[in-house]
Amino acid sequence: MLNFLQKLVDGVKDIYQKAEDILEEERELPLSQKLLNDTIERYVTNNVDQIQDLHAEIYDGWLRLFATIHVKGVSAQLYVDLYLAQLQLNRNIQQLVFEQKSETHVVRVDFDKVLKKVAFQMVVLYYKFKGTDPLGDILSRLGIITVHNGLLYLDLGKYLADNQKVMRVLRRVEINRAELRENLFVLQANLNLRALFGRNAERLIDEFTNDGDDQEEVDITIIEGQVRTIHPEDTDLK
Repeated sequence: MLNFLQKLVDGVKDIYQKAEDILEEERELPLSQKLLNDTIERYVTNNVDQIQDLHAEIYDGWLRLFATIHVKGVSAQLYVDLYLAQLQLNRNIQQLVFEQKSETHVVRVDFDKVLKKVAFQMVVLYYKFKGTDPLGDILSRLGIITVHNGLLYLDLGKYLADNQKVMRVLRRVEINRAELRENLFVLQANLNLRALFGRNAERLIDEFTNDGDDQEEVDITIIEGQVRTIHPEDTDLK
């Protein structure tokens, strides 16, 4: 039994060592524009009462973000062009950082009272006088983003933290940057090798290595399942 376990552990170690060479490289994970917008709707729009619509059109190197915002009887349709300055998605941080490519364009504004139209026009004049764009201030007041050094920080953590399925994925995949291509949001991902193989694989290796004489009764059902899912033809490890 110990000989069998030793061979099993050696095999898993060998898979670790070979796979590390492959998995160190970044892998592209292309997301369609539709999938991105469905994700925005699910995790942002549906969780913020003041946003009636939020979606993006993706171009080569930038995106156009459309928003319909309803606040205290004022409904405004806006759009703005943005660069993706930074992206970080992992088990600890889920954040996108944008830089404005253009000023915010107001497509349409509706008011439930005339006085609110006057107030809105005064706000527009205020921002023109300041020489700043109102988008960051509006979205930060709604609690959607934070603004720092002119950059717009969108923290997805507050929407994703309670979603166990998403967090399980982020324990296995770490994304530190992305590229915008025509109709595509392309993530550059690194796979978390130990998380992919599971804690049971790591535990078995550690326990057997540190205290091999006492491991005859180790339950290997889970680790056998993990090993059987990894084949040379599946991972190009030959």
